[in-house]
Amino acid sequence: MKRPPAIDPTTHALFLDFDGTLVELVDDPNEVALAADRIERLAEMTDRLSGALAVVSGRRIADLDRFLAPLAFAAAGVHGLERRRRPEGEIEFLMQPEALDPVRDAVAPTLEANQRLRLEDKGTALVLHYRTAPDLAEAAKSVMRQAVAGRDDLVVMEGDNIVEVHPAGMDKGKALADFMAAAPFVGRIPVYLGDDTTDEFALKIVTDMRGIAIKVGGKESVAEYRLADVADVHHWLDVCGI
Repeated sequence: MKRPPAIDPTTHALFLDFDGTLVELVDDPNEVALAADRIERLAEMTDRLSGALAVVSGRRIADLDRFLAPLAFAAAGVHGLERRRRPEGEIEFLMQPEALDPVRDAVAPTLEANQRLRLEDKGTALVLHYRTAPDLAEAAKSVMRQAVAGRDDLVVMEGDNIVEVHPAGMDKGKALADFMAAAPFVGRIPVYLGDDTTDEFALKIVTDMRGIAIKVGGKESVAEYRLADVADVHHWLDVCGI
């Protein structure tokens, strides 16, 4: 495992996935927690980076704010469908929830018949969780694929024990590239940490930009560097030079 190098707060920009990177994966996504000293450390790093720290997540920004309070930070939520470009900026929404109403209707019978599945409605994306029902993985994937059949404006994306539907043309890599085009990120070298399949889009963009792409965990990745797990991420953040 090739460990990432130190980074420079004057020349780098830091992008962090949330679940599986900053916090452990849990059965109930609402039960995650980050210790107060870890949030204080993120605040310190944000200041040292002059605001060029962003959390890039499949979660809604409102949920990230709740888990990371009182931290002020830039963020891309729902894989970039929500964006806050500066720590104190406004949230931009790239689509409206009504576009997913037909998908909600299509998956409802499956949810009724398989109550161990859980649908997380993010408004601009729908996530079907099967972590506590791994035997229903194929059923979850099948119903989501069928729900978007014939719609070019929506895509199905699989992640860690989830299958998600969201608008086409958006992923964490595109969100990161957009952030890198404007202050406070423009002109800096991107550093990205992420553990899931959905993070590979961003890790590829960072690699193309000759930044520092860091995979968390042992899954196959385009990233050059590795950290073992969430605990290792926090250790590295403490010694990375920021």
